Amino acid sequence: MTDATIRFFSWSQKHSSQLRWLMVPVILGLMIGVFALVYATGGIKYVFSHSMYIPVLLGGVVFGVTGGILIGLLGGFVLGPMMPIDTVTGEMQLTINWLYRTGFFVLIGAIAGIGSDAIRQYIRHLWWVSRHDEHSGLPNQLALNDALTKPYNEPTVLALVLVSVENISELKIAFGPQVAHTIIRQLADYSSEVLSGLQLVCRTGLQDICFIVATHDSGRLNEELHQLIGVYQQPVFYQDIPLHADIKIAVVGVENGSLAEVCLQRAESTLLIAREKGQHLASYTGDNEADINDTIHLLGELKQALETGQLEMYYQPKVSARDGHVQSVEALIRWHHPEMGSIPPGKFIPRAEKSTLINQLTDYALDASLAQLVRWREAGLEVGMAVNVSAGDLVDPEFAVRVTSLLEKHGVPGHLLELEITEGSLIFDSNQSINELTSLSGANISIAIDDFGTGYSSLKYLHALPASVIKVDQSFIFALPDDESAASIVEMARPLANKLGMRIVAEGVETLEALDFLVAQDFDLLQGYLIAAPMAAEDFTRWYLDLPTPGYWHPSR
Repeated sequence: MTDATIRFFSWSQKHSSQLRWLMVPVILGLMIGVFALVYATGGIKYVFSHSMYIPVLLGGVVFGVTGGILIGLLGGFVLGPMMPIDTVTGEMQLTINWLYRTGFFVLIGAIAGIGSDAIRQYIRHLWWVSRHDEHSGLPNQLALNDALTKPYNEPTVLALVLVSVENISELKIAFGPQVAHTIIRQLADYSSEVLSGLQLVCRTGLQDICFIVATHDSGRLNEELHQLIGVYQQPVFYQDIPLHADIKIAVVGVENGSLAEVCLQRAESTLLIAREKGQHLASYTGDNEADINDTIHLLGELKQALETGQLEMYYQPKVSARDGHVQSVEALIRWHHPEMGSIPPGKFIPRAEKSTLINQLTDYALDASLAQLVRWREAGLEVGMAVNVSAGDLVDPEFAVRVTSLLEKHGVPGHLLELEITEGSLIFDSNQSINELTSLSGANISIAIDDFGTGYSSLKYLHALPASVIKVDQSFIFALPDDESAASIVEMARPLANKLGMRIVAEGVETLEALDFLVAQDFDLLQGYLIAAPMAAEDFTRWYLDLPTPGYWHPSR
């Protein structure tokens, strides 16, 4: 079937009522015209009587099989008892003749009608398929777009609610692709029982369903959505097996004439915020989308920044809590953008950690930091170097090889390098992470657990890790010594480190009171703005040498 045929029948289906009323006088006019033509040319004995097939066919196409039959009967009657064989002699037809002709007209009209009805049915099927998901039977994004383009009354607030099944990939691995379709269908059914203003339920992706909800009360909608979250926590069933669907929900306000693509894009950006914040439900704001767009653009420029020298390593000293000896520094990356100026690490590193760029970023940090360490040693500054690594680095089976290669490249002994890993790095492929860390520890590289105390994962893996340093998270150090809970955690960390044979570091030391508390707890190393802020390499060199006793820091009281 050609595109032109589909377009014609789609158009005729959409305007069928007006078209049929319009065609009634046209078909009647054609029949009268054929009657006049046949009569004027001498009667039924000439070939012009076949012109009656035109209105008969047209009647079947426009009105279907019923219309084709009726028009065929009418055409046969018009050229029947009232039409002579020869208008000159006035000889009339035999009844059997015009009835026979009428039978052919009816047959042709019926065939045209059957074909027209079949094509219409097929067009309706194609239309349905184009606007529905074939697996779940739910409307799809095209149907959503049709619904959004329809005008609605202004007092009514339309909201697009996007529901994402976050663990759909795990379920597919366990049960096959059909489980996704079954879960989506069940969640759609659950939603119709809770959302009072539900207008449309669509499937817009493998793991996504979308609702259009009309409401006069945004507060009520919010309550219903929280209720829906509770409903979604109930098990869904696949082949009588109860399963849990991990759900995130994004809500976007819809304006008159909004496009589905725009609304879904906003909903996806809102889902991203919900995932980052660990929320079940999040509402769209323009600020969130602007932040995400900025971050995406920054990631796009980060590769160029690596190649054009826009990145620079800053260094923050760690000093002994006993005598103030500057034992090492932590290398911290900074981005000096040519147009945007200084970009905070929190703006690009968290997103880079979710991409393959983190491997390049870590390689740069290690290479630049080790090169600087060599320069300091040549200048007589004996310090160690700590560099942060992420989950994306630890799951790379070549990571340990790359680190040891960089040590060989710069001629730095392994004991001068410390790698800081966060608790979150341990939960992704822990076996691979532990293998990589064990290889690095075998090269005399120190392993430090950063942000210690902010989760459970470090405690879970602590006995299996080749770690030699615990770094207590700054959120506890900031509150010292007044916050009793923070003080209790810090007090318990020291005996734990002793029993495990590890050194313990406090980061975020900003007050003399916190410093005195940590010294009393016999911490090994201190790091924070009370001692020094992160600084460029030349500034650190100057700071180190300008100390009253070079290489030893003492607080000003």
